[in-house]
Amino acid sequence: MAKLIAGTKAIECGLVIFDKDGTLVDQYLTLLELAKARRKNIQKHVGEKTAKLWEKIVGIDLKNGGIDYDGPLATAPRREELLIAATAFYLNGFSWSEARQIALRAYDEADESMKPPYGMTLFEGVKETLTRLKKNGLELAIASTDIHKRTEEAFKALKIASLFDTIVGSDEVTNGKPAPDMILEALKKTDSTPDETIMIGDSTSDMRMGRNARVRACIGVLTGSTPREKLEKLADAIIPSVTVLRVS
Repeated sequence: MAKLIAGTKAIECGLVIFDKDGTLVDQYLTLLELAKARRKNIQKHVGEKTAKLWEKIVGIDLKNGGIDYDGPLATAPRREELLIAATAFYLNGFSWSEARQIALRAYDEADESMKPPYGMTLFEGVKETLTRLKKNGLELAIASTDIHKRTEEAFKALKIASLFDTIVGSDEVTNGKPAPDMILEALKKTDSTPDETIMIGDSTSDMRMGRNARVRACIGVLTGSTPREKLEKLADAIIPSVTVLRVS
């Protein structure tokens, strides 16, 4: 196995699993574009009053550009967010059946209106770092709360899709983060084992997912919204960004 250098840690591994938003791409820009598209279609179907309630209930303030990084928009799988959106519609007078149908229609239309890379912007130096890790013999994977199709299409547009041996989205597993399901699926697809795998992410849910999957090590990065003191409680190492990673 190769030896991954993360800060002062040198960890032998064969597979590195990355979170996407906040780790490889700018989470703020991605969530902002997604929220704008969904809000536009929600307003079209249910009006301004309900659209405002939707913003509040999913953790977004588009007028001021605010995002709750612990809220549903930032952390919940799409299927869960659909139910949350439907709840907002239900509270504004729609039957539960109508609310669910409208939520699905609005979200589908929003997703269809967006084009790859869906507002995703790689952090500077990420592509070069991933290329270097790959050339040094490491297998690379993604475990993202985003759905598989959007992640894959975005990565193709960003010209990094070929660097990953597998991509696992929350739509491919029963339980999202911090359950170990996405990591276990990535292990199955790459024929890897937990003791040769490293999880790298920007959130405590990424770290907990890695712990629950019993991977060799969990590495926290500071390019997301989670402060160092929270990551330190769960991570084996903390690095400023994935661009400092090296292989020896």
